[in-house]
Amino acid sequence: MTLNNFMRVALIKAISLIFVLLGVSFLTFLLYYYAPGDKALAIANARYIGEGSASVELVEQIRLETGIDRPFFVQFYYWALDLIQLDFGVSLISQEPVSEIFISQLQETMELAVLSLLIGMSLALPLSLISVWKPKSFIDRFAIALSSIGAAIPSYWLGLIFIFVFAAKFQWVPAYGTGSLAHLILPASTLGLWVLTSQTRLIRSFLLEASAAPFLEALKIRGVGPKELFCRHIVRHAFVPFITMLGLDLAYLLEGAVIVEVVFARGGIGSLLVHSVMSRDFPIIQCIVIFSAVTYVTINSAVEIFQWFINPVSR
Repeated sequence: MTLNNFMRVALIKAISLIFVLLGVSFLTFLLYYYAPGDKALAIANARYIGEGSASVELVEQIRLETGIDRPFFVQFYYWALDLIQLDFGVSLISQEPVSEIFISQLQETMELAVLSLLIGMSLALPLSLISVWKPKSFIDRFAIALSSIGAAIPSYWLGLIFIFVFAAKFQWVPAYGTGSLAHLILPASTLGLWVLTSQTRLIRSFLLEASAAPFLEALKIRGVGPKELFCRHIVRHAFVPFITMLGLDLAYLLEGAVIVEVVFARGGIGSLLVHSVMSRDFPIIQCIVIFSAVTYVTINSAVEIFQWFINPVSR
């Protein structure tokens, strides 16, 4: 890739990121504005939980304080002004800066995401390679069965099974919470198994597709051995689509596996999003949604640019 082509691709990706952010942010604002129910009452109940039912005066005070009673275009103006400055304001519930809340929860999600990815990929890669290298063997049949069963198991159900067996019955690890490596074992294993099954199925299919490529026959005629053919050509040919799917999995994990974080009562942006939606804490919801959009677009753009470097056909 020449420098001019690289700059052109990078500029296109940056412009697309801006449009995605604007569109996602505007849709988020519309969904929040037209959401059913009394937002001020939901905020009052969440902010002063445990103090009984919120009074009419308190609800009206919150309505004036947050500007919920303002017309649509007035709210949209102040929302857009803050968004341009990347100012997400303060939480409507805790009155703390949204950026501080988000960063503290993002750390929990990143720890879970990285460990889950390491667990899944450390098993998926060798299992897929052995499965394709030795077709119809026990490893191959095991990989096929594992991929099929894993794809049919919901994460929340698997998490509950792990809690029942390893936390409640044997009491080897904590069932919920954060704070230590032991608290990460069950949720990371739950997400790691999802990565293992999904990536095993995908990597195996990419390798099989690469094994049927027409150029391999020419290499065999030229005397290339089976090991060299597999390691230097088949694996390398399957590497391009594998990087794409790995980037999507990473984006999913970084956004926070909402169900897994809720099941294990962990901190993280997935759990934070659920609580923010329930309490109508719009500044936090907006921050998480924008982060999700940025994560997907950035990782996809980085993957496409990387493919440009490793795949001459796409240039």
